[in-house]
Amino acid sequence: MNSRRKALVASHVLGSTLSLGVTVVMLALLLFAMSSDDEALLRVDDLLLRVVAIPALVVALATGVLVALTSPWGLLRHTWVVKKLGLLLVTLGFALFLLMPWLAAGERWLVLAGLVLQLVKLTLITVLSIYKPKGRFGKVPERAPVAVGRG
Repeated sequence: MNSRRKALVASHVLGSTLSLGVTVVMLALLLFAMSSDDEALLRVDDLLLRVVAIPALVVALATGVLVALTSPWGLLRHTWVVKKLGLLLVTLGFALFLLMPWLAAGERWLVLAGLVLQLVKLTLITVLSIYKPKGRFGKVPERAPVAVGRG
């Protein structure tokens, strides 16, 4: 693996792990906010979502696509890669179109459920990266039968 590819993979891993880590921090802050009625903690969660979580998800998505396109795995060849891509797109969309408005409206219980769901999705993405379950899209070329004869 050349140094450019290593840098790309490292950027992907950093974006992904940062997304997971900031989600855990946001969840902890929300729980503190819910137990103390501290509105400032909700504003910190909103800031973390906008400034750290969403950009980290975008980095993970962009670098993940580039890594897939430059690897033998391909972007749409293996089911685990497609599942990761789909989950990451859903996670990013969820953050942009649901979590942001819920945080802005102060909907603590919805944000709590949303962050737990984000955590589950990001954990599943990580597990798929590690285990790489088998499965391919498209037809795998069949091998021609081998003729065994007496010789």
